[in-house]
Amino acid sequence: MPSYTVTTVNEHVFQTGEQEARDNIEAWKAAISSAITIAAEQVSHGNPFFGAEVTVAQGQEQIGRYLVSVGVTR
Repeated sequence: MPSYTVTTVNEHVFQTGEQEARDNIEAWKAAISSAITIAAEQVSHGNPFFGAEVTVAQGQEQIGRYLVSVGVTR
């Protein structure tokens, strides 16, 4: 399986790591899902909004760049 580098970054979070996936689509779905998991934790701990840039690369080639955001109203 190909290996992908996934990076999630905002003003409070910087997370990067390698993951294996069957293809580009599976890689970016997993990357976005990971960012939503981080967002859920941040929001559940009192932050009303979470937004981060998520990038997926295979080697030196950028596969995707996404903005993931989660907010809550009270």
